[in-house]
Amino acid sequence: MIVTPIEHGIELNKSAPGYVRSPGLHASAIYGDLYSALDPKRYGGTDGPNQGFMELGLALEEGVEEALKRRWGFERPGEFVTHDGIIYTPDVFIFEKFEGEEALRVGEIKLTSMSSKGMPTVPSNGFPPKFDKWMCQLMFYAHELETNLGRLYTFFMLGDYGAHRSPELRAWDLEFSARALQENAQMLRNHARHRGMLK
Repeated sequence: MIVTPIEHGIELNKSAPGYVRSPGLHASAIYGDLYSALDPKRYGGTDGPNQGFMELGLALEEGVEEALKRRWGFERPGEFVTHDGIIYTPDVFIFEKFEGEEALRVGEIKLTSMSSKGMPTVPSNGFPPKFDKWMCQLMFYAHELETNLGRLYTFFMLGDYGAHRSPELRAWDLEFSARALQENAQMLRNHARHRGMLK
C-alpha cells in the first residue's frame, strides 16, 4: 500500500465561496454580543467564532437545506431587513397547516459539539439552558416575521457523549407565546441600544 497526502482544497478558516453577508447590523451581532456579556467564559473572547466550526455548520446547512428542498420544497429565504435596519438571515421558511390555517415556521439548522443529553424526546416546555442562545435567535426571527412557530434541526457531532458517541441529527417543532416573543425582542433591542448598535 502507498499512502500519499494530497491537497483537498477545502478551507476551514474562511467562509465558503459565494457566502456573502450584507453590510449592516445583523441580528446575530446583537444576540451574540448579549450572550458574550451574559456568559463571557462561554461566548466571550476576542477571536470571534471558530471558523472551522462555522464552515462545517454552513456545509451541514447546505446539505440539510437541499434534502428539505427535495422532499418538501423548503427554501432558504435569504436576508431580510426590518424597519429599524436589523438584518435577519433565517435558515429555512416552512409553510404548513397549523390549527387549520396556513402558517409560517421559521427554521434554524445547527451543528454542535455539545451533547444531546437532556434534549427533549417527548413534548416538553423547553430545552436545557445551554441552548438559550439558539432559542433567543429563533424567537427574534419569529417575532420579526410575525409568527409564533419555529423548527430547530440540530446535528450533534458526538451524540449524547455515550459509549458509542454516534452522531445524531434531531429536530423539534417550537411554539412560542406572544409574550415570550415580545419580551425577547425588547430585551435584544434594549441591549442593542445600550451598546450603541441601534439608536
